[in-house]
Amino acid sequence: MGESRGAWYRVGGLLLIAAAVTILPSSPALAARAPAKNVIVLIADGCSHEQYTLARWFKGAPLALDGIRVGAVKTHSADSVIADSAPAASAFATGVRTSNTFVSVGPRDVTLSVVPRPDPELRYRPLATVLEGAKLLGKSTGIVATSRVSHATPAAYMAHVASRNREDDIMEQAVYQHVDVVFGGGKRHLLGKRDGGKRADGENLLDVLKERRYQVVETRDEMLRCKAGRIFGIFAMSHMEAEIDRQDCTPQQPTLEEMTRKAIEILSKNPRGFFLMVEASQVDWACHVNDPAHLLSDLFMYDRAVEVALDFARRDRKTLVLALSDHGTGGMTIGNRTTSATDSPITMEILLEPLKRMRVSAPALWNRVADDKTAEGVQRVVKDGWGIEISTEDAHRILAVAERDKDFPENGFGEVICPAYTAIGWTTHGHVGGDVPLHAFGPGRPAGLVDGPEIGKICAAALGLDLAKLTSRLFVEASNAFAKGGRVFLDQTDGHNPLVKVEFKGKAAELPVNKNLIKVGGVASEVEGVVVYAPDTGKIYLPLQAVQMIKGTVKGMPDITLPAAAKVVRSRAPVKESALPAGASP
Repeated sequence: MGESRGAWYRVGGLLLIAAAVTILPSSPALAARAPAKNVIVLIADGCSHEQYTLARWFKGAPLALDGIRVGAVKTHSADSVIADSAPAASAFATGVRTSNTFVSVGPRDVTLSVVPRPDPELRYRPLATVLEGAKLLGKSTGIVATSRVSHATPAAYMAHVASRNREDDIMEQAVYQHVDVVFGGGKRHLLGKRDGGKRADGENLLDVLKERRYQVVETRDEMLRCKAGRIFGIFAMSHMEAEIDRQDCTPQQPTLEEMTRKAIEILSKNPRGFFLMVEASQVDWACHVNDPAHLLSDLFMYDRAVEVALDFARRDRKTLVLALSDHGTGGMTIGNRTTSATDSPITMEILLEPLKRMRVSAPALWNRVADDKTAEGVQRVVKDGWGIEISTEDAHRILAVAERDKDFPENGFGEVICPAYTAIGWTTHGHVGGDVPLHAFGPGRPAGLVDGPEIGKICAAALGLDLAKLTSRLFVEASNAFAKGGRVFLDQTDGHNPLVKVEFKGKAAELPVNKNLIKVGGVASEVEGVVVYAPDTGKIYLPLQAVQMIKGTVKGMPDITLPAAAKVVRSRAPVKESALPAGASP
């Protein structure tokens, strides 16, 4: 089945130039109307206010972020006061609040009391993203992450699924989205199992990328040599390395700063502008593990990536930069129960000296324990890697936590050591629900307390993009489109490669799910968006362009730009509650 899909592409590629005519901006005045030519969104996953404070103390100087802090962001999802990355990033990408684990699709029926129940038509419906909109406006697009690029946050900008765990589907949609620059990990979801990957469908998406004329790079040096064109940088089978361990373990991997710089260099060649999302994915994981050393190294690298974006924006003067977090993680505090005495000052030495001795991440520590899972073995690796001499009792407690948290045995180091040997406190290994800092620079920058979905609206407004019109253009419910004179059904003969089939007035069309391919009357070509199947509702969503091709009514695509008077910029006019889409809340 994977081979036939490749044949689909080779035929469709011949028609790509013709199909691209409908992708160009429908209004020549767009550049004059939009307040920003470019938008860069940088996300420090899982980072709350206190983590930034700790980083500033440790650095002993201001962060690049300090000068552009403008407010805070509310992070709850449609069904939980504590969000996970999927709905939080989806709100930033689509302007609509959705349910936990959902990736840029409408929420489930059950919501928080403060969140209106969604219209039935919105439930599980794919929601267009600012990245997809930027692409249709003729702009270049990019994704940078230190996680797998099929992980929740990058997925929210490129894919539409009702579970963040469907990473094979997410990666497939990402490959067929024509994103110009993608940097991160996750090679395992590009390859079938027989090729050493995870894909159950057996497809080799690396071959698809090469057929689509991507430069596929797998090392820092290969990335740095790229000067132009589409690039898919896949630097690890799974996630990339923690920054604190990268130089020793995987020096061939680029840093987040280097990936951001290269992405901007490539994307900025487009005279129409670009959209770029950059995620410091592992700040979140460091906080999950309660690991201050891992946290600081990845947060400092994120700050350097922000500085790269700001340097470009200050020169360019037409770029909106947003730097924020999707939620907090770990409940980190500067101060814990050992520092409770109000009459005992906490000096900088008390706060910083233990952290300065930590030279590896908690997962790397656990790897060093290896087969010597004894109290003595734990004491030895903690002294060597974190510079702390712990008691035998605490070593046993670390081993007990490792036994309790079998999937994350490294949790024990931070949970046991931080409260007893540092001035850092943690309340959880999970996410927390507080507001997170908002940083912004450039035209149309927001200010004040901003609701999560407003981030998506702010990005869209900066680009002159109407997200509702975009969703209507990219995701037409197929059974409605062909209710008169047609039939739509899903062929699941190949369980891993479902195929949408449409019969309409003597015509037959086929469209593979998760791809932007169509075959009508035996002729294959590409369309401007991916086909999405929502198994929870049984509904199929097609780009309007595909519907028109099947019906034989191909014409110019509807305008997706905002009228100049309709643009909303937070710093000038807050979005009114009545204007929010279903599933959003004030």
